[in-house]
Amino acid sequence: MLTLKKLILIIILALPGVLWLQFRYQWVNEKPLHGFFIKNMESPDLKRFTWDRWFKGEFQQEYMTRTENHIGYRKTWIRLRNQLDYSFFKICNSEGFVAGKKGYLYEEDYILEYTGDYFIGGKPLDKKMLRLKNVYDSLKANNIELILVFEPGKASIIPEYIPGRYHPQKRKPSNYNYIKQKALCSGLPFLDLNSYFLLLKDTTRYPLFPKYGMHWSLYGVALAADTLKNYIAGRTGQNLPDISVEKIELSDTPRLSDNDIGVILNLCLPLPPTQGAYPVLKIEDDKAKRDLSVLVIADSYYLNFCEGISEKLFKNQEYWYYNHKLYPYQDNNPPQYVDKTDLLRTYKKFNVILLMVSEINMHNGFWNFADEAYLAFHPEVKDDHVYMTENEIRNERTWFKFLCKKAKGQDRPLEEVIRNDAEYTFFNNYNDIQGKTRQDSIIHLVLSIQNDPNWMSAIRKKAAERNVSLDTMLYRDANYLYDQSKQNR
Repeated sequence: MLTLKKLILIIILALPGVLWLQFRYQWVNEKPLHGFFIKNMESPDLKRFTWDRWFKGEFQQEYMTRTENHIGYRKTWIRLRNQLDYSFFKICNSEGFVAGKKGYLYEEDYILEYTGDYFIGGKPLDKKMLRLKNVYDSLKANNIELILVFEPGKASIIPEYIPGRYHPQKRKPSNYNYIKQKALCSGLPFLDLNSYFLLLKDTTRYPLFPKYGMHWSLYGVALAADTLKNYIAGRTGQNLPDISVEKIELSDTPRLSDNDIGVILNLCLPLPPTQGAYPVLKIEDDKAKRDLSVLVIADSYYLNFCEGISEKLFKNQEYWYYNHKLYPYQDNNPPQYVDKTDLLRTYKKFNVILLMVSEINMHNGFWNFADEAYLAFHPEVKDDHVYMTENEIRNERTWFKFLCKKAKGQDRPLEEVIRNDAEYTFFNNYNDIQGKTRQDSIIHLVLSIQNDPNWMSAIRKKAAERNVSLDTMLYRDANYLYDQSKQNR
């Protein structure tokens, strides 16, 4: 017993030295961490000490952060903590990912889109879909085919393993269902791969979504590729190269994107084996059938297509990652952004515009594609800055998720919360906004009235006397005030 105590004491005393040696010399090559990490590359430095920084608390915070980021065996400690949390409590320490039932892993955003927590409301979606139909018609008049594709989502295809705390059986209206219904009513054609995967789910031999992945399985990609190819051919009247499966390789070790959540968990031990199917595709090499120039506006699902499939189907393609960054430079530092100075001219270089969106990104409103394309065809139209700020919120992940939590906590519609935050931002930044329109000025006056209790009381009284709605009276007065201010200049 005495020997054991001495051994434990020696380990405790030696541990700081071992950690310091690793920090100083990096003598052990640790397995790198995957995902997104913010690391201060500079080591702790006492030379940055000043009494002013000390009394402000800046030096202590900076020194502690640098020390934590450079502690010996930091990556190993993180993996060990992650492993213990996952093994004993099924906690995923990688932000945004959750452990479902029977070992299935999900990205949380898929679940919240599926349950309706991310539903942005009918009014903004109505506007998006009305504009998208107008864009479709305008492109068609220019002999350009707009093809809308609903990619599948893991939560929709495999909802049975979603953790009970999300109450997946109590779904509210979702962006996917609303957008799909609006497309049907407007006559806007689309390919619904989400519904297609649901039909295949009970009959397919292999998983359409991997157990440890967030995207469709590589087997699902092969099925989707053939379906999408045939749909494009039908819509354009252009024969495309045939796709066939030479063989299917089975593996109990997930490959590539089939393990993209599993890798991000940064565990010490590998996850239990799970069978996946990996088709080896053969694509016909016929240049006569590769006659389409295609602009692809899509999310990360399309990465599985452009790397090995679509490049063999089309004459040329340009891939706008999230309608924002240019593939394959989207991960550069800094990334290469799409040049949108003359969108109409750019669109007219292509035979097909392929707009593909997955369940997880339905709340983004096609990453502003519908608005940008509509305004390109209708330059006389100017969007007000409140609407543009709403778009910014829906496309800025952190801001959007914060407002989702706020809406849920206050039991208010998300549409209303986003609108109010956009109005607040607009009102406080009004004087700094460049290129304000008449509508911006009217909205600013309306918000000014709403922020004045006495003024609002007078408006309510006036609305009651004239038997009109409060909103109608608000905008009538705002328009009158604006016109008067213009006449008095």
